[in-house]
Amino acid sequence: MLYVYHGEDELTRSEELAKLRQKLGDPTMASLNTTTLDGPALNLSELIQACNTLPFMADRRLVIVQDFWSQFEPPKDRKSKERKEQPDESQPEEPQAGEQQPRISTADAAFIRGLLEYLPHMPETTRLLFLESRDLRPKGDRPRNPVFGHLPPGQKGTYYKAFPAPKPGEVQRWIQRRMAAKGGSIHPPAAKELAELVGSDLRLVDQELDKLLAYVNWERAVTATDVQKLVADAHSINVFALVDAMGMRQTQMALENLHDLLDGGARPLYLLSMIERQFRILLQIKELREQGASIGEIQKALGIRHEFIIEKVLRQAQHFSMTRLEGIYSHLAEVEQSIKTGEISDVLALDLLVVELCL
Repeated sequence: MLYVYHGEDELTRSEELAKLRQKLGDPTMASLNTTTLDGPALNLSELIQACNTLPFMADRRLVIVQDFWSQFEPPKDRKSKERKEQPDESQPEEPQAGEQQPRISTADAAFIRGLLEYLPHMPETTRLLFLESRDLRPKGDRPRNPVFGHLPPGQKGTYYKAFPAPKPGEVQRWIQRRMAAKGGSIHPPAAKELAELVGSDLRLVDQELDKLLAYVNWERAVTATDVQKLVADAHSINVFALVDAMGMRQTQMALENLHDLLDGGARPLYLLSMIERQFRILLQIKELREQGASIGEIQKALGIRHEFIIEKVLRQAQHFSMTRLEGIYSHLAEVEQSIKTGEISDVLALDLLVVELCL
């Protein structure tokens, strides 16, 4: 049996993987009968050896290959890391009309052919799982990933499941469902506040829910005030100082603020989401101000309750032009994608981001 789990929703992917592991039986035996391989560095003989190994004191074994097919994604910066050679013009799959197929090296094409030849002979006791951190389905003008040509959905013994990143409007509803599943409850405005603070990384959202539930001790519903006190206030002041230092091109000060936040327990992706949120607010407030909006009108338009927050952000916005803010906000999305796809480590990505924005 072959599985392909793909998508940016790491939390739900992990939970689905846990269910698959449970089918291996006792957790100790499941661990002994699970092999995890790095897709970009994988060679065919290593994969075949892992798949051919018989399960130990169990009915099945699980072989997990991480981010093998993701390396063949169409974006121009997506490259095969270990087996890149000259592109092979003769692909096993014909592109569909209007599609631009990603170029695959000769070595990679040979690897894929060998994999396809092996799969029909894989022991029935083996469950092979391709675990991909990106959603491989076509989106917009992005063509489909080659996996859909080589291992088409619906093929016998092949099972696909997508775990797309939730859209912003979906996160709030997910928070309320997740809180109910944990035995608690949260007011809709609090769920909205949390979604805006943390973003669409459900793993980070889930961790904040656990903190909030512990804070209210499961005795009452979580309120927006609780979210502001435990989630927003914990890091927002330092994030404001960090962005302020970047605006004034104070590299050393900005790096010190960044690492104070990291040393204080802020996870890199959560911290990046806070930085993104701050720049989003900066962009919105500066745009509204340039259109002649008063502080009261800005408050109403953005739903910000406190006037002093608007005043603080307006002072900070003086360090940035609209063009620069737009460029920074776009760049932040690229940095997030690079971290989530494993192209760069999270802390290094934040360090480089701070240095670049201070130039």
